[in-house]
Amino acid sequence: MSDLLSVTGLSITARVGHDDISLLDDVDLEIRKGRIVGVVGESGSGKTTLARSVIGLLERNVRVTAGSISLSGEQVVAPGVDGTARVRGSEVGMVFQDASRSLNPLMKVRHHLAEVLRRHVPDISRADVERRSVEVLEQMRISDATRVLDSYPHQLSGGLRQRVAIGLAVVTRPSLVIADECTTALDVTTQTKVVGLFRTLVDELGIGLLFVTHDLMLASDLCDSIAVMSGGRVVEQGDALQVLDHPEQEYTKRLLAAIPSWS
Repeated sequence: MSDLLSVTGLSITARVGHDDISLLDDVDLEIRKGRIVGVVGESGSGKTTLARSVIGLLERNVRVTAGSISLSGEQVVAPGVDGTARVRGSEVGMVFQDASRSLNPLMKVRHHLAEVLRRHVPDISRADVERRSVEVLEQMRISDATRVLDSYPHQLSGGLRQRVAIGLAVVTRPSLVIADECTTALDVTTQTKVVGLFRTLVDELGIGLLFVTHDLMLASDLCDSIAVMSGGRVVEQGDALQVLDHPEQEYTKRLLAAIPSWS
């Protein structure tokens, strides 16, 4: 089976004043359809830079200096190459950390979904926009889809807003979804439901999921494999349970040791 996403030797630097600061150094990562890969690390480890590089949302002073990113065998990122605009929103969906900030407070959910569909699905009819909007909310396990469609973001709970944000990422039927710390602001019960929803979506839709988190235990519960990042490098990578039960690197062991014990 060929890789859906292939990151090979990716190095990224940021220009700060007269200096170049390394953000990513020789990063390799692969995701196949129907699989969930977790990228785990502390703040500043490079995991969000990696996620945003796939969809071209890096800052202006940041550039790719080596390596490449390919989607379904086609190169979209390399030094001097940026084809992310073509795949962003259509072939790759993104779920950000704070759903409240990614949703326009002046727009109803219906208009959010319609805007995404009309931008990325050429010649879609009004009837199909309505049908796809209801369909995706039902996929998010939202039972009262009609009410939610006609609601503003502030009228929804945090959990519902996050489900809507996930719906926005998958409504165009992309092959890859990136979730960047999207459960951080949720309470434990809601977080568990959202994680379960991701697993169901991957199984039902056959998409690939890149799940970025600082929570190693959460990643081990959801992900098929895990890449542990530190200082812009992948320091350990493998099967999720293998990484959790038999970590090889001291950094991974320290992350595990920092997890509170309830025994």
